Amino acid sequence: MQAPDLGRQRGFSLLEVVAAIVILGLMFAGFVTVYATVLRQSSEPQLGVQALAIADGLLDEITSRRYRDPDTGVLCGGPEGQRPLFDDVCDYHALPQNGCVATSSACPVAGDCACGRDGQPIDGLRGFQVAVAVAPATLTGVNGLQVQVQVSHAGLAGEGVILRAFRSED
Repeated sequence: MQAPDLGRQRGFSLLEVVAAIVILGLMFAGFVTVYATVLRQSSEPQLGVQALAIADGLLDEITSRRYRDPDTGVLCGGPEGQRPLFDDVCDYHALPQNGCVATSSACPVAGDCACGRDGQPIDGLRGFQVAVAVAPATLTGVNGLQVQVQVSHAGLAGEGVILRAFRSED
């Protein structure tokens, strides 16, 4: 009988297999870390776009209202109570509970979500906080009101989105 030729055997040693597994594991861990970072950062632009849309829609709603209260003719009298009843710009100052007058299953506490013009929560906009400030201002010699809408979310760095507009008398 002839002894086998050990120089011609093919395959991997246990040490080579373990080294390959360690290297592949490190590569996979690096890939997962990069993927998680990209995934986490990709939600920020979406939150920013949503915050901008909320602020823009609310600013449009506010500036479309009358300058003076149509019931009394007074500038910045008392608020009407609930958002669906707001009829002048000043009614929106310090908008309570994100403008919500109701709750939903996704937003069980009034103000958990951004709300539509009717005061109903928009379930997909949970976690957004809306603040409105209305103050007297003068722009190029014209008296009016400056409206500031600020929309923030915990997922947005900094203060979120701030939009300002000037509303003068009709």
